[in-house]
Amino acid sequence: MSTKNIKDLTKEFGSIDIKSYLLKVFSYWKLFVLSVVISLAFAKYKNMMGTDTYKISSLITIDEKSNPMLSSSTNISFKWGGASDMVESIKADFKSRTHNEKVVSELQFYTNYLQKEKILLETRYKDVYGYTPFVIRINNPDGYQVQGHKIQLIFTDENTVEVSLDLNEQSSFLNLYNYTNHTSKSIDLNTNNYTQSFDLKKSIITPFCDFDIHLVNKPTLNTPYYISFSSFNGTVASYQRIDINTAVTGTSLLNLSIQGANKKRLIDYINKTIYLLGEAEKETKIEYAVKTKTFIDSLFGIESKNLQNIEDQLISFKSKNALNLSSEGEQAYQEILNYTNLQKEIKNNTELLLRLKNNALTNDVDIKNIPLTELGDVGLQTSISELINFLLLKEKLLSNHIYPTHPEFIDLENKIKLSKQNIKSRIDALIEYNAIKSNKATEELNKVKTSIKDLPLKEYQLIQLEKNYTISESNFNLLKQKSYEAGAAIAANSSSIKIIDNAKDIGQGPLAKKSSFNYIVAILLAIILPLIFITIIEALDDNIYTVEQLERLYHIPVLGVVGKNKNKSNLVLLNSPKSSVSESYRALRSNIPYLFHKEDVQKPNKTILCTSSISGEGKTVTSMNIASSFALSGKKTILLGFDLRKPKIHRDFDLENEFGLVDYIIGQQSLDQVTQKTEVENLDIIVTGTIPPNPSELILSQATKDLFVNLKRKYDYIIIDTPPIGLVSDALDLMDYSDANIYVTRQGYTKKGMMKMIDQKYTNNEVKNIAFIINDFAQTSKYGYRYGYGYGYGYGSYSYGYHAEEKLSLRTRIKNILNPKKGI
Repeated sequence: MSTKNIKDLTKEFGSIDIKSYLLKVFSYWKLFVLSVVISLAFAKYKNMMGTDTYKISSLITIDEKSNPMLSSSTNISFKWGGASDMVESIKADFKSRTHNEKVVSELQFYTNYLQKEKILLETRYKDVYGYTPFVIRINNPDGYQVQGHKIQLIFTDENTVEVSLDLNEQSSFLNLYNYTNHTSKSIDLNTNNYTQSFDLKKSIITPFCDFDIHLVNKPTLNTPYYISFSSFNGTVASYQRIDINTAVTGTSLLNLSIQGANKKRLIDYINKTIYLLGEAEKETKIEYAVKTKTFIDSLFGIESKNLQNIEDQLISFKSKNALNLSSEGEQAYQEILNYTNLQKEIKNNTELLLRLKNNALTNDVDIKNIPLTELGDVGLQTSISELINFLLLKEKLLSNHIYPTHPEFIDLENKIKLSKQNIKSRIDALIEYNAIKSNKATEELNKVKTSIKDLPLKEYQLIQLEKNYTISESNFNLLKQKSYEAGAAIAANSSSIKIIDNAKDIGQGPLAKKSSFNYIVAILLAIILPLIFITIIEALDDNIYTVEQLERLYHIPVLGVVGKNKNKSNLVLLNSPKSSVSESYRALRSNIPYLFHKEDVQKPNKTILCTSSISGEGKTVTSMNIASSFALSGKKTILLGFDLRKPKIHRDFDLENEFGLVDYIIGQQSLDQVTQKTEVENLDIIVTGTIPPNPSELILSQATKDLFVNLKRKYDYIIIDTPPIGLVSDALDLMDYSDANIYVTRQGYTKKGMMKMIDQKYTNNEVKNIAFIINDFAQTSKYGYRYGYGYGYGYGSYSYGYHAEEKLSLRTRIKNILNPKKGI
């Protein structure tokens, strides 16, 4: 883009005039009032039609106790990074489709209880679950229910209900759904309005529904109640949105909440979903315990028979041989038992260390479930205690919102990493040490077994029987204890889900006052939308409205403004001499001399030309009133109707247009013959006369030059009314004879780009002594109040009260009261 174009754009758009913009906005106050009224009315309607949303909550805890059938040495739980797998698993279960299907089916929440209510001209159905005097239960597993239609129930007496289905001229084909086996089918009801009465003691069976009605209160007779059946999958999906959050970070406290319009429905759902999941979790634990006990009992039976066999063998051997162990044999027997028990202890300790190592190197350990006393090493216990302290400190930092990027947090993480490495090293050393101990115990056990081979055969056999009996008895006692524990777990098992606070209606209010919110939004929209509309209208409006626009867009100066003519006559100076418009023309008469060159000011006669861009801008009215103004001031004036294509002047002066300028130029009439007197003293007129086929050629003729020479001898001022310059070139040709040129624009009518051609000629010195005036000017808040300063554009806001036809507006009177100096 060229520099010139950039400058043109800058001139055209300029800087934003905040005051002017605000005044324009203020001028649309009626639009804002209408917008506010409509918006508030719509908000009130939305509030009346809307329903409040409630939030119901329940607090539970997850009891993560170890299985009672397992000793602490075989049950190490880890919680790396927060909640355990059990807590996360239960969270997932609450949101799972399978679990929510069970809850929806148990509560039959696909059944809707509705009440018709009318608000203004619209009818809506409100969810009244829990408030009806009856409940619906679907007991027939083979029954089908219609979906998407409202079934009307009217209790005609205490034992009879009337069931109706009105399809409102819709298709009689209905989609039915079975909520037990989840199948669907379609039927043709063959009617659009079904009505039938049923005994309440029996099931309600119709072609489109099958259910039982159970009364919980006495129903209101002959009052319509409504039920409907929703999509099963859709209902389940709506309740899968239940919110589950950890109440306290790092704990198994869970806060369950759900939102909806009916508090009783929400309460029943939360309590039922907790109950069913707790029962399912309890059944899972019992099932595990039962399977475990069955397995233990089977091993117990085998071990019992094995112990009995060994015992029988031992008794039989002793009775046959009447043999007791010698001191050497007794010692060997004890050593074998000791080394066997040592191997078992080392194996259990090694398994414990390996389990700790495999978890501790990648996660954060649960400090409550580490059997420190069974680790067998004071140094390792100290290291783990140190790690626990670091983890507690880490939780504290997180609870105080100290994030991982904080230097203190980074330092703590390094300490935790170093502590884990230390624990790994100690565990590796202990596992290696246990391996050495196990090998040594095995060697010693082999030595003892080798040494007893030197004992007499019968004593050797007795030692083997005694050893087998002791080991079998130990296993028998362990299985007996485990069987007892499994039985106790089955008898006393409970759910891991413990309820701290049940879901309950304690007077919870709506989540948010939608009415207030809707009113706020309505007011904002009532302001924003008109502003957008005004901005768009103003952006698309390319009309000229103000002096400032002309001065910003063009180089040609502005001579003045002429107000809106409220009179029927265009000859304002003659018919309404005291009006503000008449004063505007007098102001123009006073300003016109400033357009003349210095050498032209002293001339006894001067020529003034009036033109415009297009028809309708008021250049003819302006030329007539300027001519009248000069004539009334005592100057000998003549008005020439050089708009040879559309002559108008003769109409306003009630003159004949039979002969005029055209007839003089072509030589058919003399100057005196075409000159006509008017009722105004000192004002003569030469009308157009015959409309010629070649106006431009006539203007360029020698006769036209002679015309102006002759007229200057007789008149002080010659006023020329020309055709619009934007349509033909006549005005440009006539400017050769003028001393001053007035270019008429009209407020709200003249487009911004229409004067570019004449402005370019003025910039290039092709046209001189020219100025704009704004005609039909209305000084309202839409266009600002700054016009009339410095140029003598008219009296503006200071002219109020001085002119006959004007009355002070209410706003002006208020301004004058608030600012008396301005009103003077």
